[in-house]
Amino acid sequence: MVTASDGQMGVELASRHAPDLVLIDLRLPGMDGMAYLASVKALDPDVVGIVITGYATLEVAVEAMKTGAFDFLPKPFKPAELRAVVRRGLEHRSAALRTSALFDGGAPTADLHLAALAHQFKAPLAVLRQCVALVLEGYVGDVDPRARGMIEIAAHRADHMMQFVDDWLTLCQLEKGEGPRTVTNVDLLALVQEAVDAVKQRPQAAKLTVECVAANECGTIQADAGALAELFANLVDNAVRYTPAGGSVRVEVSGTKEETLVTVRDTGPGISPEDRKRIFEPFFRGKAQKGIPGTGLGLPIAQRIVEAHGGRIDVQTALGHGSSFQVFLPRAVPRKSGTRAGSTKAL
Repeated sequence: MVTASDGQMGVELASRHAPDLVLIDLRLPGMDGMAYLASVKALDPDVVGIVITGYATLEVAVEAMKTGAFDFLPKPFKPAELRAVVRRGLEHRSAALRTSALFDGGAPTADLHLAALAHQFKAPLAVLRQCVALVLEGYVGDVDPRARGMIEIAAHRADHMMQFVDDWLTLCQLEKGEGPRTVTNVDLLALVQEAVDAVKQRPQAAKLTVECVAANECGTIQADAGALAELFANLVDNAVRYTPAGGSVRVEVSGTKEETLVTVRDTGPGISPEDRKRIFEPFFRGKAQKGIPGTGLGLPIAQRIVEAHGGRIDVQTALGHGSSFQVFLPRAVPRKSGTRAGSTKAL
């Protein structure tokens, strides 16, 4: 992360560092936030811009959307709110980069059609979600309680569809069999703890006991930190969503000289033997998953990420006795063609 004290310095830093995401205060010295956002968008049309202001009005929010802002965060806000909007923004950025990679990497025609189709879905969904958010946050005045209920359903459906498009693109990239694109030394315990801390901010987690423990000194492994973050976010999120109120989710991290082990245990309904055979199939949703939102792509993505790192994922489960997902990862990921060094940047 890099910071700037005024808009002009911010433009220079954006030109130098090519950020994935920018947090923009509307009241900047020498250049207002909208002008700054337009300047950064000229450098990279896909950069994620999040506008922050203490003067939140409908007019300001609409102008931010027209300028290409991904989201709008009024002051004052809590740290959890900031983390949530940044997480959504970076997920959006990752999907955009995956789409660009398909177009720029000489992908087969079918993959290019998929990327174009995903973009055509995602762009209007993002605008729809922003407009709905403005209504729910009170920028257009009071909303009748019955109307609010219907609008909230529309918001949830839009979120679900956006997540589906992101997961779809991720799985398609992983299905190509490429190795991790960015390999660095990763503090596995810290990364898993971040996934646990993030899921604790969600409403479902407030009624559960969610904890992360280390069995021994885990050290670092060579891996794609972004891919592993997505892997453990999927597993911990699944555990929380399928565990009823009063239950618990426990994430254990341990390691040996050769490999590391991360176990995600829950006290949910468990998985039947017949469903157990199919849980890593794309779009499959078992009997216990009915009525719980999901894309049916989280576990297939998790499995592909683990395998791309030369690891394996096992499941121990029984109906009525919860589930335990075990992820074994080697200390050094097998290198494949296409693997490169790199980093994700934010401004």
